[in-house]
Amino acid sequence: MNELLPDPVYFATLPKVITSGAVILRDETGRFVIEKPNYRDHWLLPGGGVDPGEDARECARREVAEELGLDIEVGRLLAIDWAPSRAEVSAPMGVHFLFDGGVIPAAVLEAQIVPQAAELDDWRLIGPEEAYLLSGWGADRALRALEVLAGRAQPDLVAHPLR
Repeated sequence: MNELLPDPVYFATLPKVITSGAVILRDETGRFVIEKPNYRDHWLLPGGGVDPGEDARECARREVAEELGLDIEVGRLLAIDWAPSRAEVSAPMGVHFLFDGGVIPAAVLEAQIVPQAAELDDWRLIGPEEAYLLSGWGADRALRALEVLAGRAQPDLVAHPLR
């Protein structure tokens, strides 16, 4: 066997990983955009799963364009969340990147956002006090990202033992 080529048998034994990219997209008052997918019982930050050959930042930009109809520049990394695989429910390891989506005036957001009908039931702007609309770990990551944006925290990796 050629020593320079990866061993496909070995790689097949390694854990699988789901990777996502999402954004905190804010208005001029500090509220941020959340979306209600029709396939979940809670709200999410705009974003989604990384496609083959795509990096997480590219994914976040693509997902915002697909889901909300906005073409934004995706800024700096604000948080990375990691969740281990869980064999009992066949869940792969998850690595989730959260980026700064910038600030767009509320009037512009309201005029330009067109929710993707195939996936989204709704969208809205919320303040930090309404982060409970997100899942538990989703609320945690959104609030941590807002702390980074306010200069009160640094981007960091957070592990979530249970999802």
